[in-house]
Amino acid sequence: MCGFMLRIIINAVLLFLVIAELPGIFVDTLGGMLLGVAIIGIVNAAVRPILMFTARPLNWLNLGGVTFFMNILTLLIVVKILPGFQIQSMTAPVIGVFFITICSFTLSKVIHDR
Repeated sequence: MCGFMLRIIINAVLLFLVIAELPGIFVDTLGGMLLGVAIIGIVNAAVRPILMFTARPLNWLNLGGVTFFMNILTLLIVVKILPGFQIQSMTAPVIGVFFITICSFTLSKVIHDR
């Protein structure tokens, strides 16, 4: 359980940094950003492993494309659900999700639940 919570916190911090630093993604308020970051962090830490397990055969066939698509989908879901999120171009979320995918994969391999 400790590893799970640590992954949620680190994913949330990484996402906060990506949203704050990438041009093209805007959030109106700090509270909205923190809520969005918390939701995506929880989804990446809780739902993503379940989806990855079920999509494992497809992921092997297309060399990890399903993982990348799942991370883009979670970001777009949060943008649609929470008010105050705006995306100006499609390149910023793709770059952000690419960075988050690499970091989330690394976290899953390094931090294990005990």
